[in-house]
Amino acid sequence: MHFFKRFFAFIASLFSSQETEHSEPLIPKIDPEKLKKKLDLQKIAREHGAKGIPRSGDTQLTAAEHAVRAELGRMREQTVKYGEQRVKQIQNRLDSIDITLDMNRAIELGNEFVRTSDHHLTREDGRMKDFAADTKTKFQILSDFRSENRLPSIPAKCPTGGSQFFKLMVVLGCCVLEGALNATFFGSGLEGGLLSGFTMAFMLSFFNVLACFLAGLGFRNKNHVRGTRQFWGWVSFALAVAVMIGLGVLISYFRYVLTVDEGGSQNAFPLVWQSLRTGIFPIQDFESLILFFGSIVFGCVGVWEGYNFTDRYPGYAGVWSQYAEAHRRYIELIEGLRDRLEVEKAEVLLKIDSGVQAAEKAIKAFKFNMNQKSIVKKQVSETLVMADETLQSLTRYYQNENMMARPTDAQPPDYFDHPVTFGPLDMPDFSVQKDELRLDAQEQLLRELVAEVEPIRARVQSSFNQQYNQLQPLQDLV
Repeated sequence: MHFFKRFFAFIASLFSSQETEHSEPLIPKIDPEKLKKKLDLQKIAREHGAKGIPRSGDTQLTAAEHAVRAELGRMREQTVKYGEQRVKQIQNRLDSIDITLDMNRAIELGNEFVRTSDHHLTREDGRMKDFAADTKTKFQILSDFRSENRLPSIPAKCPTGGSQFFKLMVVLGCCVLEGALNATFFGSGLEGGLLSGFTMAFMLSFFNVLACFLAGLGFRNKNHVRGTRQFWGWVSFALAVAVMIGLGVLISYFRYVLTVDEGGSQNAFPLVWQSLRTGIFPIQDFESLILFFGSIVFGCVGVWEGYNFTDRYPGYAGVWSQYAEAHRRYIELIEGLRDRLEVEKAEVLLKIDSGVQAAEKAIKAFKFNMNQKSIVKKQVSETLVMADETLQSLTRYYQNENMMARPTDAQPPDYFDHPVTFGPLDMPDFSVQKDELRLDAQEQLLRELVAEVEPIRARVQSSFNQQYNQLQPLQDLV
């Protein structure tokens, strides 16, 4: 696994280096000692000197001297080419830096926010008017209802669907508990045991709790402003009491006759009727007493749950719910628009800050690239000077070695007394005068942009506040 990683890393570095060399030639490194060994100057100089080459009257450089100048000349040309390409790349980057667009974009962002916020409000204007009108209508209905029924300006008690479901589960649980209680005591006197009396016991308990629950719903009419509704409310309460007591007595009679009829072969209903006609008191033991009061307790629970199933004033919960739903829809629409405006404002302000930061980075990049020009100029100049000095050094070394190996009668040529030089080169333009003028202009634009930031932010905030004030919800309609 390690081998493959190293292999792929090598391939990647190979392509990377090839791409770098192709796109940007490296500045050559001049090493006089390496060149001396590469061209074998000492050996050639001594061989030439021993043969009296060059002749005293020669004016042309020897092949060895030409080789030195050619090798260093190639390095000079490569250095100039490196400088030209680097300056071109740097100048392209300098020419691409212009914060005018950033400045214009930042200034335009304020107007863009105004247009965007107006667009959102215009698009939702129809829905806002419809929702507001519906809310006002429902509020007027609610106000009329409160006025007619002399109700205070407080919200109705509207239990949630989960709360009402829980109340229904409590009612159902009471039915099951009372049925289990009745079946247990019924079954204690039957040969069939618990199952023999469960059906009858559950039917009686279900009727008891359900009837009391419905009577509790009707009992809320006692709170109504009208006398007739109040009367029916108390009638419902009386009906609940009658059902609780009546079923308590009836269950007690069933318990009595089932214990008397030990065989369990006779129909229980005729026996209950016969016991009732003869005036027999059914509560004759502790178990019968528990059944009677159990019916009363579970019936009271049914009445209480029905009475508190919704608001205690009849009809108020329905009217309030209609208004509350309309008001909720309107508020959600308003809050949605507000949130959208908040997001738009935050994005605009972020873009403004980002624009300023981008402009500052652009100025820094401009200065950096200007400095790079100076660095490249220094690198090229130093390399060219090094090439000149190396040319003088190596040719003088060749000439000295040549003269030491020459016969005494073979005088060296006169050109040995003159330094070997390179021909002229077209140097790249490293000047930054025009760049400095552009830098001054860019820095002035940056100062203007920074000066405009706060007015732009203030304009965006002012527009936001203006639009926000148009979205005042119906806060007084509560």
